[in-house]
Amino acid sequence: MAASATEHRSEKAAYWAGHFESWRGSGLSQGAYCRRHDLSPSSWGYWRKRLARSADEEPAPCFAIVPVSLSASPQADMATAPEPMLVHVGNAFRIEIRGDFAAPVLEKLVRTLARL
Repeated sequence: MAASATEHRSEKAAYWAGHFESWRGSGLSQGAYCRRHDLSPSSWGYWRKRLARSADEEPAPCFAIVPVSLSASPQADMATAPEPMLVHVGNAFRIEIRGDFAAPVLEKLVRTLARL
């Protein structure tokens, strides 16, 4: 009977690993993927952490901070770029930036949203 329980856990692990693989290629947020596939968000979190632990690695981050060069005169850039700049934080958030903005505030906002 112990082998049966072990097989069941292995099947569940394979089931969830398949979902995580599909999610990474889907372009959906974790919540949207769970809703689309009728998965429990708490089970999603449990299995994501469990599989990451068993693979001896942390879950892959859903964001990265990348350097962006800014000109000394943001107003001059705005004349040539009337469209707003869009910053995507994972698949969950989109920040639209118009006009003059403070880069340190944007960085803090992105870091905060990425933790949610």
